[in-house]
Amino acid sequence: MIRHYLKYAFKTFKANRLVFAGSILTVSLCALCISLLFTYIHNELSMDDFHKREKDIYLLTVQQSAESQLEAIEANFFFGFNYKDYPGIENFTSVKKYPKGEFLFKYEDRSVSPEGIVVDSTFLDIFDFKLKTGDRSAVLKEPDAVLFTDRFAKRLFGAGNPMGKVVKLSGGVQRNYTVKGIVEAPPSNSSITFDFILPNHSASFSRSGVNFILVDGGFDKTGFVEKIKNLGHQHSQFKNSRMNVMAFDEIYNDDSGASFNGLFPKHGNPKNIYILFVIVAVIFVITLLNFSNLQIISINSSVKNIGINKISGASQKHVFYQKLTELGLLICLSAILISGAFIFMLPHFNRIIGVELNPEAWQVFLLNLAILLALVLVAMIYPSVFYLRISVVKSLKNQILSGNKLAGRNVVATIQFTLSLILLIASIVVVKQLHLMLDKDLGFHSANIITTKLFYEQPFLDNQEDRAAQREASQRNFQYVINELSANSSIKSFTQGKSPINTNSMPWKLQGDDRDYASANFLTVTPDYATTLDLQLVEGRFFEKEKDKQREKKIVINEAAKKHWGIEDISSARILNKYWSRSDDKNSGFEILGVVRDFNSEHLSVKPRPLVMMYFEDIEANFMIQFEEGAAQRGIQFVQKLFSELNPGETFEYTFLSDDIAAMYQKEKRLSEIYILFTLIAYLISSVGLFAISLYDTRSRIKEIGIRRVNGATIIEVMAMLNKDFVKWVTIAFVLACPIAWYAMSKWLENFAYKTTLSWWIFALAGVLALGIALLTVSWQSWRAATRNPVEALRYE
Repeated sequence: MIRHYLKYAFKTFKANRLVFAGSILTVSLCALCISLLFTYIHNELSMDDFHKREKDIYLLTVQQSAESQLEAIEANFFFGFNYKDYPGIENFTSVKKYPKGEFLFKYEDRSVSPEGIVVDSTFLDIFDFKLKTGDRSAVLKEPDAVLFTDRFAKRLFGAGNPMGKVVKLSGGVQRNYTVKGIVEAPPSNSSITFDFILPNHSASFSRSGVNFILVDGGFDKTGFVEKIKNLGHQHSQFKNSRMNVMAFDEIYNDDSGASFNGLFPKHGNPKNIYILFVIVAVIFVITLLNFSNLQIISINSSVKNIGINKISGASQKHVFYQKLTELGLLICLSAILISGAFIFMLPHFNRIIGVELNPEAWQVFLLNLAILLALVLVAMIYPSVFYLRISVVKSLKNQILSGNKLAGRNVVATIQFTLSLILLIASIVVVKQLHLMLDKDLGFHSANIITTKLFYEQPFLDNQEDRAAQREASQRNFQYVINELSANSSIKSFTQGKSPINTNSMPWKLQGDDRDYASANFLTVTPDYATTLDLQLVEGRFFEKEKDKQREKKIVINEAAKKHWGIEDISSARILNKYWSRSDDKNSGFEILGVVRDFNSEHLSVKPRPLVMMYFEDIEANFMIQFEEGAAQRGIQFVQKLFSELNPGETFEYTFLSDDIAAMYQKEKRLSEIYILFTLIAYLISSVGLFAISLYDTRSRIKEIGIRRVNGATIIEVMAMLNKDFVKWVTIAFVLACPIAWYAMSKWLENFAYKTTLSWWIFALAGVLALGIALLTVSWQSWRAATRNPVEALRYE
């Protein structure tokens, strides 16, 4: 019997090629979209879930004052925190993050500057990063041990076995380490990323880090916070601070602006996840309506065969099993097709979202199968009722739907295009907002400027004479670099300091102000900084080499800082720093040299905040080099040659400032690409559904079209008659979609301090595109029906 069902199913598919192809295309596109989006959503929602005790891990934090932002703190270093003094805490570790460019690992003739972490020996007891090779319980206790990720080890050593190989570390620390462990690269759902792990006790690391605690089931969070809240008061710089804890599983989606000392390079956005869920729901509903209509058309096309089968003795049960076999075949074929398409599309999708997703093939197949089953089961509710109620007499007369239109087609088409229009309008707005952020004048010059490191931090030498010789050699090399850069015709200007979009946060206050210290952005700069970046002075002056010395108590602030502190005369105002000033000493305040026009040093979701700039002259600080127009490549080659001269055998790395700025908006760029991609797919699915309705409409009106043609109706008149309903549906959909899309995108734009306008042309363009797609979809069927020989049409009836 099964063989008969299968044979009959293939016969039905062949007889209804268009409907079968439409069904396969519709459900396949839907399942592929949902499976891709679901894989990404699951990755975001399962962030750090691979740590078995993720919910038992807490980060120690401190807030300098009520007006300061929350910061992660290395409480054991600053406050002498000892986790053993508190019940409910099982373990403790400190972690220091070193971004790319600070440490350099060298092996033979290869040198690479990766990102990594410096940790206590208990790190792997708390976090479950997979150690592929090495002794998990002992490896971080060895003072000469270094752990590399498998990906980085392959980059540094090639295909050989890295275990036991000795590498030279240079930067703030200079010594040899032995590879004693290989860690599997952090998975895509890890908020902590690294290429290497070094034990904290192996050298003197000056970087400020963070503290994590691992608690047991009896841990009383409220009681613990009450005990530690004033722990910082014993430290002179934290007299008014308040300590707290933050759950590890809350950090990724934290939007409070807290500072984590650079440990977490990526952050989530729950709002974006909600948007993706909406896209999934829209695509699912559109597909569900399409598939339901396609199946009704399929039933209507084979209704006479159903009647013959019933006369031949087929029961209701056999008719049902026959349809079930057809749907089962369709689901299996689609699942295989989609799984292959998923594997093919995944690398391209990964590039869009910026995450390395890599699910197992069996997981992909089961996910797609589950989506297809859910889709088909829901979509077949109405067609199944319709299918089982077919009477033998009407089926033999082929009159199941004659005289009636496809059930709910007006509603189906309107809903489809309403949802598609909402997606289309949203896509246009997201792209428009992205362009505004990328094209906006940020208040500083960024074109043809690279950021690079020419000097690495020198290790601290115990011998005083050696230190003096080291300092003299560094100064000599530094002056050589300054002379070479100044003399090169491809270089317009250069400076040293932090990138304008890479500020730190420090607590500052106006001397004499009753308000407590508040967090303000902080930049270390040199006198040429304003010239290179074309910062605009509105008051006073910038730093000058002839008048100022580095690390003097002199600062330059922005307009937002002046307004925040209510400063009227900068010459009489003094600013205090929580760490470097004494509030009771009138001479400890910082003199304000000048005020620069506000520039955007942060994401455009916020307006410029108070900013303080201070003159620091550190040899190892990054260089920002501006090239003459059209001379960038020639200039980069010169700088690379200079770098190789100073650092033989090491890898020269640089980034363009404009690229760094664009990287700030990667999430918005990815969101816009996802919107565009899945909006196009939603329209494609809608078009298949519209084509199905058009197919039924023209088939059910063949006799009417033939009579009209015989009576003198032109092809254009017949096409207009067939198309007018679809135009009406798109118009209604447009009217419904506009207010919904306007409200939704207005809410989304509230996340930005600088927002694009919801111009009328956005909605008009979306309407025109929707109407154009609809007419292109249905006009082919209309034209075929209108140009058909009316005699054949009447004979057909």
